[in-house]
Amino acid sequence: MTGEGGPIGTVVDEHALLRAVQEQPADQPIIPILGKSGTGKSHLVRWLRINLSTKESTRLIFVPKHRMSLRSILELILEHATGDRAKELRAKVATAVDAFVDETEAMLRLRATLSVLIETRGEKKDRTPEEVELRAYLAGPTGLPALLGDPVFRGRLLHRDGPIARLVREKLSGKGAEDKEDAFGFSASDLDLSVDDVKKAGDDACSVAGALTSDLGLRTLAATMLNEQLGSAVSEVFGIGGDDLKNLLDELRLELHRQGLELLLLIEDFSIFQGIQGGLVDAITMIPTEDHQICPMRVVMAVTTGYFTNQMPDTVFTRTYKAFELDVVDAQKTSFDPAGFATPYLNAVRVGSEGLSKAQRAGSTIPNACEQCPVNDSCHAAFGAVDGHGLFPFNRTALDRAIQSQTVEGKFVARDVLTRVLRPVLYRDQTEIDEGRFPSSAFADDFAAGARGILSNVEDKIQLTSGDPEETERRVRLVRFWGDGSGPQNLSPIVHEAFAVPSIPSLGTVVKPRPRREGGAGAGSGAGVGPVADRLTNPDSSQPQLPPLPGLVRAVDHWHETGELIQGDRTRLRRIVHGAVTAYLDLDDGFSGASWWTSGDKHLAPSFDATNGVALDDNKLADALLPISRKDNSNVRVLRALAWLDTVEDWTDIPKGDELQRLCDQKVRSWATIVGQNLIPARDRRDDPELAQLAHALLTISKALGIPEAFKADPYNRVKALFAQAPVPQDAQARPVLRRWQEVISTEGGQRIGRENLQQRLLRLASYSQGFGKPLGLDVGRLSRALRDKAADGQWPAETPSLVREACDTILSHSQALDEVRIEALALLPDTSEIPDDISDAIAALSSLFRELSTAGLLPLSIDQGSIIAAGKAVKATDQRTLEKVRTDLLRWDVLSSDERLQVLTSDWDGAAANVRAWLVPAEQALAILERRFETGPVSEAQQDYEKTRADLLAAVAGLAERFASIDEPEEVV
Repeated sequence: MTGEGGPIGTVVDEHALLRAVQEQPADQPIIPILGKSGTGKSHLVRWLRINLSTKESTRLIFVPKHRMSLRSILELILEHATGDRAKELRAKVATAVDAFVDETEAMLRLRATLSVLIETRGEKKDRTPEEVELRAYLAGPTGLPALLGDPVFRGRLLHRDGPIARLVREKLSGKGAEDKEDAFGFSASDLDLSVDDVKKAGDDACSVAGALTSDLGLRTLAATMLNEQLGSAVSEVFGIGGDDLKNLLDELRLELHRQGLELLLLIEDFSIFQGIQGGLVDAITMIPTEDHQICPMRVVMAVTTGYFTNQMPDTVFTRTYKAFELDVVDAQKTSFDPAGFATPYLNAVRVGSEGLSKAQRAGSTIPNACEQCPVNDSCHAAFGAVDGHGLFPFNRTALDRAIQSQTVEGKFVARDVLTRVLRPVLYRDQTEIDEGRFPSSAFADDFAAGARGILSNVEDKIQLTSGDPEETERRVRLVRFWGDGSGPQNLSPIVHEAFAVPSIPSLGTVVKPRPRREGGAGAGSGAGVGPVADRLTNPDSSQPQLPPLPGLVRAVDHWHETGELIQGDRTRLRRIVHGAVTAYLDLDDGFSGASWWTSGDKHLAPSFDATNGVALDDNKLADALLPISRKDNSNVRVLRALAWLDTVEDWTDIPKGDELQRLCDQKVRSWATIVGQNLIPARDRRDDPELAQLAHALLTISKALGIPEAFKADPYNRVKALFAQAPVPQDAQARPVLRRWQEVISTEGGQRIGRENLQQRLLRLASYSQGFGKPLGLDVGRLSRALRDKAADGQWPAETPSLVREACDTILSHSQALDEVRIEALALLPDTSEIPDDISDAIAALSSLFRELSTAGLLPLSIDQGSIIAAGKAVKATDQRTLEKVRTDLLRWDVLSSDERLQVLTSDWDGAAANVRAWLVPAEQALAILERRFETGPVSEAQQDYEKTRADLLAAVAGLAERFASIDEPEEVV
């Protein structure tokens, strides 16, 4: 608490408040108790009420914070008033508040009244030009009034957690125990509006709602304007306003003055006067004068620091005697003892409500329940006590750590200690305490932050392990919270006995409870003020520090305790586990490698890759191939050991390295078994329909690539064809349409996965392990059965990835789209059917003609007889038969089977066609030159001798020349 000692103030205790009230001068009647919500302001007001001795001439009005409706507040004051004015106000209060049958009517009236007040009073001219303009917009009929009156936005504005509903509930029923301490009012967040069906809202309402949502400054101004009108709206809606409260207090003080009395007003929470606070401020700042003979009135009120500083008028500050603030600044450290605060409440629970009521009625002090306990001395020795009040089930350490878990920036908040520390343990965990099941998992979860870093090393936890897992968990919790934080240890035998947790004989050491800090305040300081002492922010500063650990090992410890793991450490740990497990699997993918087992591609699921195969996150364990839970100590030990090994050279560099090496070997083998069973299912899949569909899809691809074995009927060649390399064409550029079609059907050109991906998927289904550490084998018999023709008629299993099914369907579809490939083949195929006899005879005859013409000096220089003769020698005797068979098949296309069509298009006849074209094209050009020469000039005897030969040759090759006339620029087939 702060007093008058300057800007920071002086640290005092609650007795200073008591003295200040007793010494308070009449012209400074106000004493505010300041602090944030939950700091114990109301507790201090109640303490003051209990401990304040008043004179007989003092009339005390205590205004509690809970369940005080507007009517209740006024009736508290009316109890002391007896004049005619009081009778009028009683009637007015009863009539006004009882007029509402439910909260809905009050909310609707308050909303409507706010709309009217905003439109009529919202504008302010004494503001900056920008604010004046914005206020005019918000106060106009298309601004806030349009929003408040819109039926679509009504649900958001009247939501039960919104300011209108909260304010109405308070005025009609009073604040509940869980209601916030701050005065109810609008905030900027209340005006960040969105609705499901904005189209049904009015245009003006949509416009202003959109402007508010997009502009925080505008929302803040709108909230301010609404709050400015709340007081007037409450007065108008409920029929009672601040002026009524002011007049009531004024009337009461006039009457008390006539009786020679004074008034003391204790207000637990100033915010309950929301809406009528102006009248209260006017009343409490009014002091007696010669012209206005009213009784002296002192006011002690609990109010949040922000409201008092920012919203109280200056007259309040001039009438303030002393302010007591519970938010002590960081520089002001105190010796406040949390145990001294908690033990009176622990005692009150033990005494019980009936015992407390009895003491209050008798005007006696609250009895100490511990004095009636048969194990009082031993309990206090083991768990600790303050002024004779025991700390059980806490000790100082456990209490400090529990409080620490609920504090922000080390600040002690009385409400949080009562509602978040004492209440859960004394009520929720009472059954567990009575039945020997404490400390519970709920206790450990609630207060985990207070014990962070204590006993987080899984190796330490192992030392606390016994045969019963549940008992082990409770022992670990007990040592974490009640121990001194130095590692595995036994506590006082009394503590172990109280919680039915046996000690560990091998540890031997018994740790006594920490002594109370010298200078700590006792129960008398327990009003809940000031921050927790420095031991709370660093409760174990005197404990021995653990030796430094590698960073990744510390990361595992932190993850084990909290579940938190930064992305870099998570990735590194996954890779370590992945590498260890993969080494034990020793898989082979059929291509002298194992990469596809660990690729993580969807079509290979399940696969074992580091990113998706190893899960360390609590929310991903259920769907992971290899889940590693932080709650499984054996998993954590192995992960921690592997992390340590990754940073050192050998197991000998790790504490207990031999033991951890054996443990890791066993665990990683078991992980490898889990992975292997998922990658290579052990169940019998003799008639696997997916295997059959995959095999036939791959066989179709092999046929499309022209792999000869694919067209054979025996199983051996068919299996071989699934993995055979495609033949390399003699001229890769010869048939562009065919090459593009083959690329589409065999690679990712036509679907998201290609031949190699499907081969990998098939190997997963048709492979088996030949023993630990040996390569993967291929079940040829099962694959052969899958390649039977009738097996292709099966259906895909439901579990097959859609990516695989879609790829195979695309392959089948492309394998039947052959029209463009056939057109290209017909265009490029030479027709040798018009050459009489054998093409080799025509080649020989033309070569002989060139030689004779050259000898006679009649061969034109433009004819390169050497190249033509050489091209003719390259033509094989079988080329003509090959081309004629291909042409015949292409011309009887409709009667060919699917395999025959694929075979004729993909067979290697390109070389034969190229050989014939290489001779035929220049031969035809040479014949054309000779024809023009012979048709001009006189006919010699030699020419006549060769005419017959030329005519025969022309007849033989004319047809071929005509066929090849179109191959210079063949039409591109898309």
